[in-house]
Amino acid sequence: MSLITFPILQTARKSGLSVRNTGKNVHINCPFCGESKRRLYLYPDTEQYHCFHCGAHGNAVSLYARRTGLSYANAYHELEADRMLHFPLPNVPKTPEREPASIEKRDAVYRAMLWLLPLSAEHHQNLLHRGLSEQKIRGNSYRTLADGKELRDSIAAQLSARFDLNGIPGFYFRDGSWRLCAYSGLLIPVRDADGRMQGIQIRRDSAERMKYVWLSGAGRPCGTPARSWVHVTGNRAKATAVITEGPLKGDAASALSGDALFLCVPGVSAIKYLPETLKNLHLTAVYEAFDMDKLRNPQVVAARKRLRQMIADCGLPCRTLLWNETCNGIDDYLVAQKICFL
Repeated sequence: MSLITFPILQTARKSGLSVRNTGKNVHINCPFCGESKRRLYLYPDTEQYHCFHCGAHGNAVSLYARRTGLSYANAYHELEADRMLHFPLPNVPKTPEREPASIEKRDAVYRAMLWLLPLSAEHHQNLLHRGLSEQKIRGNSYRTLADGKELRDSIAAQLSARFDLNGIPGFYFRDGSWRLCAYSGLLIPVRDADGRMQGIQIRRDSAERMKYVWLSGAGRPCGTPARSWVHVTGNRAKATAVITEGPLKGDAASALSGDALFLCVPGVSAIKYLPETLKNLHLTAVYEAFDMDKLRNPQVVAARKRLRQMIADCGLPCRTLLWNETCNGIDDYLVAQKICFL
């Protein structure tokens, strides 16, 4: 029996994405990386999609699976059961993008959500392998989100009974109930300078591309997108800080370097919220510690130039940390060397 090919535009709308135009190539904001310059392309001729910012790609079924948290097989069967795929034409006013709730509200909801979840043995072992101690693993509140729509619906139901989930990235409202939209994987809290949870990043277990994604409700009914928040980890009283890519990398590098202060941007170009973070800390100097491909990758070279200018505008000196290129990330290098610095 041959498999059905589902229409990408209708499936995207069914998943909650705002697709208002038609044509050979339709481009919209990407719900996976939070990019807001309409670089996710939908191709009706091949029924495929591709984001030219984060690399997310696939067919209509994989898009629906990612958006709903279903497995590929379950997403296929759900679409197959709804073969008619009737959707309203997209000539409707654009829904304004929702602003995230206050940091206090997000912190309370995310802490309650993580309390409902375990940390799998596999993820626990991976964190130990990265150099994090048992104390750091407990203190950082890592958790595992497994597959399954029932699990996500249960979490949303329990949280909505206690909190108003409006403005909380990762949740959306449909058919009279709040829902959780999240990939399976390791949940990584992203904290501000006061230790409050701003958002959640997810390290997907089996993804070859787009390994790290935000918990986000972008494009969903009453959903709120995540922002490119900066994760602050380590001793916040230190006068020097290291800027690197990714909260998990920063957590590990900080733990391996004697609790050094790390400021972790989501990506080399995602530095919008960095000046605000720098102002909330009492720093005298900053070190840049992007991965060592910064010596060869033209995009990273350009991003480093913008970063140094931004830091200079904040009145701080910035130095670059370099290490043996056999270790790409600073966390890899510190694991190999087991040294302390700063």
